[in-house]
Amino acid sequence: MKRILYIALLMFVAVSCGPRRISREDMEGIMYEILIQDQQIKQNPALKTQADTSLVYEGIFESYGYDTDDFLSSLEYYLEDPTRLEKVMQNVGKRLDGEIDEVSALLDAENWRKKMMAIYHLQRDTTLPHPRGRAVDSLPLRFLGDTMHLEVPQDSLPVPHPDSLLFVRDSL
Repeated sequence: MKRILYIALLMFVAVSCGPRRISREDMEGIMYEILIQDQQIKQNPALKTQADTSLVYEGIFESYGYDTDDFLSSLEYYLEDPTRLEKVMQNVGKRLDGEIDEVSALLDAENWRKKMMAIYHLQRDTTLPHPRGRAVDSLPLRFLGDTMHLEVPQDSLPVPHPDSLLFVRDSL
């Protein structure tokens, strides 16, 4: 009986010390961060010469609680059935597309803000006379009892008589 217990314990220790398979959700997160890290290294020439890929990715694996052996073992598992890896990469692509849309919206908002600030800070020509207009809400109203009268200023020219307009039309 003790012998079976020792064998079972030895097999449990052997299995638990081996590489673990990474869940699909964690694999998506790891692959997403790997792609982001690769892009950062590609854009920065100083990092490109200093980067050792195994050391760069090790930090990503550790943040999810895995190591390089776990990742390589899991990658082999996902490569056995290409549809599994395809699902992972599709979800990573959707996540990247969402981030691209967010960044594009932020850039559009920042460009709009810069344009508005440029208009705000434009130098105004103060040598031109400013026209004096009447405010829209300041109509000359007069109230007499229950009635309201709008006082319209009279022009200096008289209103033409309709007969004179007919004469002008007929002369054309």
